[in-house]
Amino acid sequence: MVDISAAVDDDFVARTGIAKGERKIISVEERANLLEALDSSSYQVSAGGSLANTLVATSHLSVADHQFRGGGLPKIGMLSVSGNDLQGSFHCAQMRHAGIELLSEPLPGTSTGTVIVLTTPDANRTFLSYLGSSQTLTLSAAAKAAISRTRVLIVEGYLWEMPGAQEAIGSAARLARDSGAVVALTTGDPGLVARHRSEFWRLLKDGSVDVLFANRAEAGALLEQPVTAAEAASQLGSLCSLAAITDGANGSCISALGHLKVIPPYWTTDTPVDTCGAGDAYCAGLLHAYLSGMDLASMGRCSARVASAVISRSGACLTAQEAERVVASLPPADGLRAPIPSAALEPTAATMM
Repeated sequence: MVDISAAVDDDFVARTGIAKGERKIISVEERANLLEALDSSSYQVSAGGSLANTLVATSHLSVADHQFRGGGLPKIGMLSVSGNDLQGSFHCAQMRHAGIELLSEPLPGTSTGTVIVLTTPDANRTFLSYLGSSQTLTLSAAAKAAISRTRVLIVEGYLWEMPGAQEAIGSAARLARDSGAVVALTTGDPGLVARHRSEFWRLLKDGSVDVLFANRAEAGALLEQPVTAAEAASQLGSLCSLAAITDGANGSCISALGHLKVIPPYWTTDTPVDTCGAGDAYCAGLLHAYLSGMDLASMGRCSARVASAVISRSGACLTAQEAERVVASLPPADGLRAPIPSAALEPTAATMM
């Protein structure tokens, strides 16, 4: 996805017909009308999508850690679905520049999706997503080969909205698990969870998911009841090796093999400006910490600091300079490994779709 980010007032969001903080699927005509309405405002165009934000942040953290501590550099690849239009070319170029290896080619005659991100003065964000050309999600031979070699496979929850998702995601998870890889799943947003709850539960109940990322609202939609972050982490953590539940300014909770860690938010002197991408950054922080072999508490601290860096200014993705500051500020880990399946204790690469 390509992000089109703009700072607007509450009245502008109200005129879109969507509640502030929610996400709506729009048509190409609706996108054109919105961009025309934003014409008098400044907006920023960037390679985006939740998965891309996580990948780029993970890459920047890995490079910073390599420079600061001499750690290893995991190879990070992306199995994406993009069009062969200008937006797709822009997205691919930005990802390669960030050190992400693209493991799939743009499809001829297709258009790339875009997300209009509207940020209000209270740092809340509202999403209007155009999904691009309708494409069936399939696993090519190259994709299967990449998954079979990976140590960590991350499946983005928004993929459930694509035709063929159930079969492709199930196949990818099985292939990864058969190869000894850790499978991580993100939940997207509460509305998406409500629409695809059965698909999420199918993967969780059959043991296909090792790591689950969600915020409290998404976890509540999955469990079909209001929950605290601790309650959600405990309940969902019983279905996988690790469940990380974020709760905005209240911090987060991580459950792993019967252990529950309450992680406070990492506060800075800067007032939050834009919460868009905070969850993606948190995910990247936890992934980096796991790939670095940190213990559970250190994983939580790293995640909180990465998320805090992103919300302090406009834009959804961690920059290389911010990654350097985050890595330099991290306390040394105690050397204990995170309680995740032993087959993936020493990951050297991550493949994400």
